[in-house]
Amino acid sequence: MSARSQTYAPQGDEDPVVMLLNMSNSPVDAATVNQLIDEYMPQVWEELKELVSFQSIHSTPGLEKDNEDATNWVISKFREAGVPVEGHKTTDGTTSVLGVREAAEGYPTVLLYSHFDVQPAGVLENWTNDPWTLTERNGRWYGRGAADCKGHVVLHLAVLRALKKLEDEGREELGKIGVRVVVEGSEERGGYGLADLLEEKPELFAADTYMIADSGNDAVGVPSICTALRGSAGVTVTTRTIEQPMHSGQFGGAAPDALLELIKLLSTLHDEDGLVAVEGLKTDARWEGAGPDEATFRKDAGVLDGVKVLGDEQGLKPNDLTVSRTSITVTGLDSLSVEDAVNAVPGEAKAVVSLRIPAGMDPKFGQDMLVKHIEAQAAANGGHVNALVDIERDVLAEPFSANTDGPALKEFAKALGDVYGQQTKEIGSGGSIPLTNKLLSAYPNGEVALYGISEPSCAIHSADESVDPSEIKHIAAAELLFLARQAAQHAK
Repeated sequence: MSARSQTYAPQGDEDPVVMLLNMSNSPVDAATVNQLIDEYMPQVWEELKELVSFQSIHSTPGLEKDNEDATNWVISKFREAGVPVEGHKTTDGTTSVLGVREAAEGYPTVLLYSHFDVQPAGVLENWTNDPWTLTERNGRWYGRGAADCKGHVVLHLAVLRALKKLEDEGREELGKIGVRVVVEGSEERGGYGLADLLEEKPELFAADTYMIADSGNDAVGVPSICTALRGSAGVTVTTRTIEQPMHSGQFGGAAPDALLELIKLLSTLHDEDGLVAVEGLKTDARWEGAGPDEATFRKDAGVLDGVKVLGDEQGLKPNDLTVSRTSITVTGLDSLSVEDAVNAVPGEAKAVVSLRIPAGMDPKFGQDMLVKHIEAQAAANGGHVNALVDIERDVLAEPFSANTDGPALKEFAKALGDVYGQQTKEIGSGGSIPLTNKLLSAYPNGEVALYGISEPSCAIHSADESVDPSEIKHIAAAELLFLARQAAQHAK
C-alpha cells in the first residue's frame, strides 16, 4: 500500500465526520474539517493527477487541445461539486471558468479563485520524472502545476464537496452561503484577459470576500496570509549590430558583437553589490513583516556554497529585497546557442528583463524609468553600448497591499491558525497577481485573502515542481472552516 493510501484513506466502516457530528451539536470545528478533508485526499490525488496531465500552457502553439481539455475538465468538476460554472472566452484568446451558487437572503458570497494554466516545463532532462505525470516521492507530489496552481483547483473542489457533505449531515446553513468560482486560464503568461472580463462584466465577480488561492507559506506547517505583492513592469530588449552573423575569424574584432553589447547594457542595471542601480528605482524601504533570515533564504533558494546572498553584507534581510524594493532579473536570453555554436559574430541578441515593483510605486513609472535608463545606454544617445537598441514594453501589473483590519481576513487568519495549531503569520511575496487590485477597484468594500499551498520547497516555475499534500489538506480545511463559520454567523 502506498504512503498516500496509508495517510489519507478512511479506516473502517465508520465515517469519522458523521461520528463527530453525532457526538456534538456544537459549531463545525477544526477537528471536524481536518477529518473531513482527510477523507477526500485520495480523490484530491486522483483529480490532481488528471489535471496535471494537461499541458495547459497559455499561448503556446500546438497545445490548443490541452488548454481546451483542461478547461472542459474544470467546468465538469465544478459542476459536479455544485457550482454551475461556464467557460468565458477572454480577450487574450483563452477561456476562464466562472460561476456562482447564489447566496440565500442575508448570507454572504465568497469567491474562490485559482488558475489552471501553468508555466512551460523547461528542460525536460532536469526533471526526475515526466512533468505531466503526477508522481509521489518521499511524501511529496511532483508535477508541473502541482503547487502553482492546479493544486489549488483541486483543493477548492474538495472544499465544495465537503461543504455539501456537512450540509447533508444537518448543517443546513452551509447550503445558504454564496460561493462564486473563478478559475483563470492565462494567469502565468497573460492575465489581461480576465482583467478585461472583469471590466466588461463586473457582475461575474461580485462577492463579499475574495479568497485568492495562489500563494503560500514561508515553510511547511506555518500558516500564513500574504499581505503584500510586488507588481511587474518588465521589458524585452534587443540589440542589433550587423545584418546577420558573420565569420568570427574574418570579421571578429572589428564587427561589433550584439551579444557582448547586450551583456554590457545589462551590466548597467545593478551596482557592484548586485543591487538595482537604475535612477528612480532605488529605495531604502525595509520589510516589517515575517520572513526568512539569510541562512533560511540561502537554503530555500538553493544558493550555492561560495555565492553570497545579495544585500547580506549591507545589513539587508532577504525580504527587504524580495518584497519591499524593486528587483531586476534577466529571465530569458536569445542569441546563438551553445549547442549549435558556429564561428560567427552574433548580429542580434535579445533579453527579457523582469522588473518587480513594490507596493507604493506606480508600475508605469517604474517601467518608464527602466526604459529611460536602457535608451540612455545606446551609443546613439551618448551611451557606451555600440548597438541599435529596441525596447518592447511588457504588460503592467500593479503591486498589492492588503488591508488586514477587515473582519473576514481576521476570521480567515483565525481559521488557518486553528487548523494548523499555531498563530497565523503575515508575510510578503515578490510575485504578482494582477487580479487582486482590480477586484478591489471594482468592489472596494470587499476583502481579499491571499494564501495557498506553495512554500519554498515547491520549486514553482522550476524543474521538479512539487507540493506537500499536508499543505493541501490544511489549507483546504482552513478554507472549509472559514466558510462554515461565515455561514454560522449569518444563521443567527
